[in-house]
Amino acid sequence: MGLLIATSAGCGKGADKKNAKKDAGSASIPVAAPIALPTLGVEKIARFNYVYDSGKASYDKAEAAAKKSDWAEVRKQAEASLQKDPNHMDAHRVLAVALSQLGEHAAAVDHLVAVIAADYYSYGVSYATDPQLEAFRATPHGQAVTQLAAQIRDEYAKRIATGLVFVARRSNFRYESKPGPQWLSSRGELYAFDRETRRFFRLTHTNHQVAGFVRAKTSTEIAVLGFDKGDKPKEDSKPPLLTRGWMQTFDTADWKSTSKVVLGEARVDSIFYGDGDQLLVGQAQATDRWGVGEWTVSSVDRTTSKLTKTASPLGAPRIELTLDEGRLVQPAAVDGVTGVWSGEPPRTPELTVGSTKVIVPESGQATQESISVAPGGAWFAFATAVDPCAKDTAGSLYVANAKTGVYKHLLSAKSRFATRWIDANTIAYEDGDNGIRLWDATTQREVLRIENKPGLALAVLSLASAPLCKQAPPSAETGSAGSNDEMPPEEPAGSGGPVTSPQP
Repeated sequence: MGLLIATSAGCGKGADKKNAKKDAGSASIPVAAPIALPTLGVEKIARFNYVYDSGKASYDKAEAAAKKSDWAEVRKQAEASLQKDPNHMDAHRVLAVALSQLGEHAAAVDHLVAVIAADYYSYGVSYATDPQLEAFRATPHGQAVTQLAAQIRDEYAKRIATGLVFVARRSNFRYESKPGPQWLSSRGELYAFDRETRRFFRLTHTNHQVAGFVRAKTSTEIAVLGFDKGDKPKEDSKPPLLTRGWMQTFDTADWKSTSKVVLGEARVDSIFYGDGDQLLVGQAQATDRWGVGEWTVSSVDRTTSKLTKTASPLGAPRIELTLDEGRLVQPAAVDGVTGVWSGEPPRTPELTVGSTKVIVPESGQATQESISVAPGGAWFAFATAVDPCAKDTAGSLYVANAKTGVYKHLLSAKSRFATRWIDANTIAYEDGDNGIRLWDATTQREVLRIENKPGLALAVLSLASAPLCKQAPPSAETGSAGSNDEMPPEEPAGSGGPVTSPQP
């Protein structure tokens, strides 16, 4: 992806030598041609695991050399990193800096364009103010990259506006090999999936600590919930704890962070919006392996990033998160779909929409978490409730016509079947196998499946994509402090992440 440089030269015939020299000098100033818009986003979320992959050792040496402004060594080590891992985004960026510092401006362009196109809200945003690239930005090549970055910004906004937003992991969740207090992460961020290009656009940069999110009711704000510390007990009979969670808000107009709050120790954290888009945080402590006690609800002051306890009850929709699982809690009536809810989690044998009633098939109970209604109200989705500990049974997802009550079976699987309508006829749902499927009500067919093996969710991540059997503790991978996949500070200082986790 080379950058073309156009030049012109010459002076008026018969001009005096002084003017000829002046004209020739002016005409020799190069003018950068516009750069073609590259492919945006990434083809898979695992691309963001580059910091742990084969190019890590050489990249670390490049970073160390950059601190000493040894640009020749930076170039050598960054190129070595990219030979091992051509997708190492930070290696591309530091190589671009080295090349620009060495005066090789044209060579720096491709590396900058590659990372800005792949992750605009990190590399595109930082490009405009990066002091190491200040001189480069003043060159024709730098100005061309600036123009392209603005074009990429606008195209990102366009793609994201119509994309499917969800939370997904870059790699599998993992505890340290030894139990006890430890640095811990969901390994997730928010992404948008563009159905036209089938590419992923990263939205948040929190050191891969996002576990779930909720949208404000009336504004463009999104609140995300995550954590960076946990406590895994030695005994399986005791619950793991979130020892430091956090909540952070973003304006979806530009995906800039607007506030962040660090939360204290709890068994379960929850976030939701109240009246007037008041942001509220709920926390509860454990009473035993699975039970929790009374909830404490606090309001968030976005200006001071402080919590104030309130008498407000838990609201809905909300997400609830433990180290074992996450879940979406719906209100009793979801956009006009009502039921007689009972149990925990809530279930109902019958769903009502206006004068239309649907008797739930199969198990005779529908899960509240799965209910969603299409824009315009023509369709709604529900899933049957089953015992998650039963090996030979699985729930089923249905889509029903709100006027006739006629329903269509979509899938039977060990899934939580969280659902969301993308438009009046297209529903997205979790399939229980680390995938999100899209189904079209007009054609009555599945149109697309989005897969991310480490995990993805429409609202909140759980330890596993299947419903949790609480007769036995769930399992997760374990590693050691020497593992190359253990929680380094993945984002540069000032990137907007709520906390920075040191290398254990």
